[in-house]
Amino acid sequence: MKTLWFYLAFLALPTFALADSNAQLEKQRQTFQFALKALETNQISLYRQFQERLDGYPLQGYLQYLYLRHRLEQVSTAEIQTFLDQEKDTFYAERLRAFWLERLAKQQRWQDYLAFYQPPQSAERECYQLQALLATGQRKLAFELTPKMWLVPHSQHKACDPVFARWQQAGLLTEELRKQRMMLALRDNQFSIASYLARSGPQAASELAWVERWKTIHNNPISLLKQLPANPPADNSVTLARDEALSREIIVHGLTRLARRSPEQAFEQWQRLRDHYQFSEQEQIEVRRAIGTWAALNRDDRALIYFGNIPGGEWQARAAIWQQDWRAAIKAIKQMNIDEQASTRWQYWLGRSQAGLGQDEAARETFAAIVGQRDYYSFLASDELAKPYAMNHRPISVSAEVLNDFRQQPAVQRLYEFYQQDMMLEARREGYYQSQHRSDAELQMLATITHEWGWHNQTIALLGKAQYWDALDLRFPVIFDKAMQQAGQNTGLDPSWLLAIARQESAFNPTARSHAGALGLMQLMPDTGRLISKLINRPLKQLDELYHPERNIELGSAYLKRMLDENQRNPVLATAAYNAGPHRINRWLPTEPLDATIWAENIPFNETRHYVQTVMSYAAIFDSQRNQAIKPLSERMPAIKPKTP
Repeated sequence: MKTLWFYLAFLALPTFALADSNAQLEKQRQTFQFALKALETNQISLYRQFQERLDGYPLQGYLQYLYLRHRLEQVSTAEIQTFLDQEKDTFYAERLRAFWLERLAKQQRWQDYLAFYQPPQSAERECYQLQALLATGQRKLAFELTPKMWLVPHSQHKACDPVFARWQQAGLLTEELRKQRMMLALRDNQFSIASYLARSGPQAASELAWVERWKTIHNNPISLLKQLPANPPADNSVTLARDEALSREIIVHGLTRLARRSPEQAFEQWQRLRDHYQFSEQEQIEVRRAIGTWAALNRDDRALIYFGNIPGGEWQARAAIWQQDWRAAIKAIKQMNIDEQASTRWQYWLGRSQAGLGQDEAARETFAAIVGQRDYYSFLASDELAKPYAMNHRPISVSAEVLNDFRQQPAVQRLYEFYQQDMMLEARREGYYQSQHRSDAELQMLATITHEWGWHNQTIALLGKAQYWDALDLRFPVIFDKAMQQAGQNTGLDPSWLLAIARQESAFNPTARSHAGALGLMQLMPDTGRLISKLINRPLKQLDELYHPERNIELGSAYLKRMLDENQRNPVLATAAYNAGPHRINRWLPTEPLDATIWAENIPFNETRHYVQTVMSYAAIFDSQRNQAIKPLSERMPAIKPKTP
C-alpha cells in the first residue's frame, strides 16, 4: 500500500518529468487513482490537490460525486444543485439525487424535497413526495396522486402510511377502492394484506371468510373442490356452493392450482363442476388451458383431450406436435392470434404439419415464406427445402469522421475511462444509462466503439437495445479463437458450438457472474469447475481462474464433452444438460425414438428450450463467421433415442 509520502512525492514532480515518461491522459489516469485512494482514506486535503490536477479529465465529476455522496450531512443545498446541473446527463447525478432526496425526507425538509424531486423514482420516494405535498399545503394534488400508490396488491412502503391515514381521514378511501385493492391482493396471493383490508370493511366477517376460502383453495385445492357441488345454505353465509361471481373465480383459481399438481385430478373436478356453475367462456378457457398446459409440460398424451376445442395456445400446439397429431397441430396453430401464427416458429410447425399430412406443395409454400431470415426456424425451413442459410449481414454504416466526432462526446469519453480504469460496475451503470437516453443511431455508433475496445458483451447489449440485429461482425465476433480451437482439439467438439455456448452464456463477458454463482465466459458453477479440473488432471488452485478466458474455455469445453458422453452423444441433449443440469434430461426423454426438433420444442423449461434452439442457430452463424462450410441444423440435431428402462 502506497504511503502518504509517495503521494506527496508524486505531487511534487514537475510536469515535464511526468510528460517525459507518460502521455497526458495516462498521467491523469494515475492522478485519478491517487485521488480516489485519498478520498477512500479520508485524506481530504490530499484529495483536493489531486482533484485540481484533473481539469478536463472525464471522471473528475465522478470523483466529486463520491465526495458529496459520503458527506451529505456537511454539504449545502446549493452545492448539490450545482453538481446536478453540471453533471445532469450521468448515472451518478441520478444516484446522488436519490441519496439526497432520502436525506431531505429524513430531515423533513419538504420544500427542498419537492424542488429536487424528479420522476421516475422508487415507491419509497414517491411516498415521500406525497408527504412533502401535504406538508407544503398541496393537499389536493397529494390526494389526487394517492390512489395510484394505494392500488397495489402488496404492502406499500411505510413512507406512505401517514399519507394514507390523512387520505382516509378525509373520507377519500371509498368502499370501491378498498374492495378493489383487496381483490388485487387476492389475485396476487397476498393473503395477509387481503385479510387486513377485509377487516377494515363494514362487512368484515363475511369478507374475511371469503379471503379464508381463497387461501384454503390456494394451499389445498382438492380440500374444497371435492365438497362441491353442494346445496347452498338458506341464509346468506359465505359458501362456494352458491353460483355467484366470486365463488366461480375462487373455484377457477383452485382448479388451475390443482392442475399444477395433477392435471388428471383437475380435469376430473372440472368435469364434475362445469355444469353446476355458469362459468363464463373466458373462465372455461382459463381452466382447460391450465389443465392442458400442465399435462403438455409433462408430455402427457391426454393433454389434447384436456384442452378440448378451446384455443389453447402454444402448449396445445406443442402437445399435438409431441404426439405427431398433425391435424390437431394445424388446428391449434390456426386458433392462435394473427401475430403468433405469423411467427417463424409456428409457420415452421405449420409446414411440418402439412408435410406430415402429405400436403407437400402447401408445406413447401409455407417453408418458402420463412426462408431467408436468420433464425432457428428459418434455418430448419431451409433444411426442409435444401436451401442455404441466409445470414443477412448488414454492417453498421457510419463514416469515420462522424464516428470520430461521436468519440469526443463527454459521455463516450467517460464510459471509456471507466472501462480503462477497470471500474466495471461504474462502466456498466454508465453504459446502461446511455442505452436508456440515446437514439438507435447513436447506440449503433456506441456499439461500434465498444467493440473496438474489446467490450463485447456491452456491444451486444447496446445493439439489442437498438434492435439492430444484422451487424454480425459486432454481435457474433470470433474471439478467443485460439483457445476455442485448442479446446476443440482436446475434446473433439466443434469450435462453433463452443462459441455458441459462450455467446449465449455470457455474451462473451469473461468476468460474468450469475445470480446462481456461475462464473466466467462459459458460466461454470464453482463445484463443477473444481470437479472437471480434477478429471482432466489440472486442478483449480483458485476460483478466480474461472475468470480467465482460456482456463474457462478449457473447463467449460471439458464439461460440455462430459454432457455429450452422458447423453447419447447427442449435441441437443448435451446443450440442454449444460443449461438445465444433467439430472433433468433423462426425465424428459421420449419412450420411442423422436425427431430432435420435436423434442426441443417440448422442453418444459422456457429458458432451456430457448437456450437449446438459440445455441443450435448460433453454431450455424459462427460457422459462417469463421468462414467455413455451415453445418446444417439437420446434422447438428440427430434423433433422440428413447429412455432406457
